[in-house]
Amino acid sequence: MEFLPIERPVEAEPDDLTADQIKSMCQRAFGIMANIVSARELGGGTFNRTFLVNINDQQVILRIAPPSTTKLSWDEQWLMRRENTIQPFFASVAAWMPRPLMADFTHQIIDRDYAFQSYLAGERWDAVAEELTLDEQLRLWGQFGAITRAIHLTTGTFFGGPYPAQEFRTWSQTVIDRLECALRAMVEAQLDASELQLILDLVRGKPDRLDEIQQPRLLHGDLWLFNILVRRNADGPDITGILDADRAWWGDPLADWTLFVLSKSASPENQPFHAVFWQTYGQTENTPGAAFRKYVYEAMHVGTALSWAARHHDEETLERGKHDLHAAATILPNL
Repeated sequence: MEFLPIERPVEAEPDDLTADQIKSMCQRAFGIMANIVSARELGGGTFNRTFLVNINDQQVILRIAPPSTTKLSWDEQWLMRRENTIQPFFASVAAWMPRPLMADFTHQIIDRDYAFQSYLAGERWDAVAEELTLDEQLRLWGQFGAITRAIHLTTGTFFGGPYPAQEFRTWSQTVIDRLECALRAMVEAQLDASELQLILDLVRGKPDRLDEIQQPRLLHGDLWLFNILVRRNADGPDITGILDADRAWWGDPLADWTLFVLSKSASPENQPFHAVFWQTYGQTENTPGAAFRKYVYEAMHVGTALSWAARHHDEETLERGKHDLHAAATILPNL
């Protein structure tokens, strides 16, 4: 088997993943007689290691979680297991998602979770965006809105989760838990968490504002251009793949990462793209309650991003996050 891992920076944490381990994982999934030709590592990921494996005259994707000894943040726990639980609920957009082929969480072969998925052809949207014409971009943004809408129309029976992450009866319990986790992570990163504490105290005192949301909806949790594959055809580009649903959970669609990034990336330059997205997605609720929830969710996402930025020494994200958190802490008491 040809083994082609990505060369890791000297300062990166050591990773002793071997060709023999890859071979053993493939044989467990596809049989001892499987013809394993090559395993080539793919770049672009920030958490799992991902390989394109040529086996039995087909291409499949192998995703491998970090070792169990790796210290993970609160929002990185059990990602592959959570995705395995929630995958069937993406049935409405299954045509765009990789098919699960095999998952192994036993740690008998390697001290990591791993899973095989079908390979989806296409180019990452963010990698080719500058090569597309305005009309081609608008076409994709319209498809993006429709796909996001289909995801959000899927209903569940609890908030938060999915198993083995914690599940909650009410939406306020879910959001308060996430704010508490983000607060602890900021404190551990030695960041000033006073404004997030203010927002958390405010939410604890007004849980009814969040509990206007009674029906859990499916949230992808990480759907943006870097997790979308496109194919350029003679009549225009089409979305062909939606990747990395391991951060999916149940809640208010307004709390999904997609709508948060849409809000933060609003600009005259992006306005035509966002307008087409909202045409196919549909308009969100425009009420005082929705405005209150929007800023709470913004604080939740920003708090999580701040601790991530501190760990990765991302000064630009730190400065932007501090500004956004201050804005939310200023506006929320008046809503």
